[in-house]
Amino acid sequence: MKLSSGIAAVILLLLLGGARATSSQQQVRSNGNVGQINKNQVKHILQSIQQFYAPDSQLAVFNISYEQVEAGIILHGEVDNHNAKNAVIDAMRKIVNCRVIDSIRVLPDLVLGSDTIGIIVLSVANVHRKPRKQEELLTQVLMGTIVKLLKKENGFFFIQTPDQYLGWLDTASVFVPSQAGANAWNAASKVIVTKFIGEVYASSNISSAIVCEISEGCILKSNGKKNGWIAVELADGRNGFVRDTLVQDLGEWNNSRLPTGENLEKIAKSFLGIRYLWGGTSVKGMDCSGFVKIVYHLNGVELKRDARQQVQQGMPIDPGKNFQNLKKGDLLFFGSKASVKQRKQITHVAIYLEDGLYIHSSKKVRFSSFNPSSNYYEEPLLKRFVCARRIL
Repeated sequence: MKLSSGIAAVILLLLLGGARATSSQQQVRSNGNVGQINKNQVKHILQSIQQFYAPDSQLAVFNISYEQVEAGIILHGEVDNHNAKNAVIDAMRKIVNCRVIDSIRVLPDLVLGSDTIGIIVLSVANVHRKPRKQEELLTQVLMGTIVKLLKKENGFFFIQTPDQYLGWLDTASVFVPSQAGANAWNAASKVIVTKFIGEVYASSNISSAIVCEISEGCILKSNGKKNGWIAVELADGRNGFVRDTLVQDLGEWNNSRLPTGENLEKIAKSFLGIRYLWGGTSVKGMDCSGFVKIVYHLNGVELKRDARQQVQQGMPIDPGKNFQNLKKGDLLFFGSKASVKQRKQITHVAIYLEDGLYIHSSKKVRFSSFNPSSNYYEEPLLKRFVCARRIL
């Protein structure tokens, strides 16, 4: 089999890094059984390949273990990349002189068949760490968002969001279209909700039944405008009407995005007082990085989900002794700086405004300041400041 350049590079790195087996580790017993495998060596191989293909476990799947049996070595687990699987198998074959049995599953799960696309049909859908509603909330996705379905378990889909984030979503939150249906959804005229909260009504009358709730950032199919109402359709086929003051044509909205410091400040301030919610990225609640993400999203810029990922985006900025080099819209990161004993830790993020003032989600969306003379001054946060990044 011809190896891809990526796989070959990984194997070469492993061999040069000391992953070559000793002759005793490669010996096969006369009865055909494999000798003992150096566990540290296998651990090194798996860690090296994971670092190459899936350095962030929240953005890529790499869960592989092995089992030694009479017939050889069985590789178990799952990945979301065929190259990662092939790299593991080929690297193992380099260090053991026995049969390597492939039992690694590549996601999306074959059981799903062609059902690997989902469209969110709740105003705000919660994504959990494990397939249970009581488990930790990781993030949220808004109505109309297309997600990738990777596997299914206990009434939940394991999904990947457009920003590559992984987690478990209740199947009731998502509609699974055919490929033709997904194409039709992509091609349809759509509107985006531009107000905090609203409703889809069964008819163009606020006295009619409510079809569903909508919130800022939700996307719906548009079926025409009449007398101050927009006829809309959800991905699952439900139809209704929304007041035209609640939405804007999605194409026009996209074209109108102008990510300036002033526009970022305007959107950020509109969320003042919204409660803090771990894993939240919507008007129903936001954590620190969720707040930053939605502010930038509503200005047409897509950021990664977590603060530790956002700190890798944009360009580094030397803030200056008195933060005089910062500009409106710069991201501020807090935590602990790198030392001889530990790596840099990022635990919080905020958006800089001006004159030492910044806005962030901590208990709620609120102001804080680096300026000791400000009413918003918070010395503990100043002491935890690590670095700044410029996205615009």
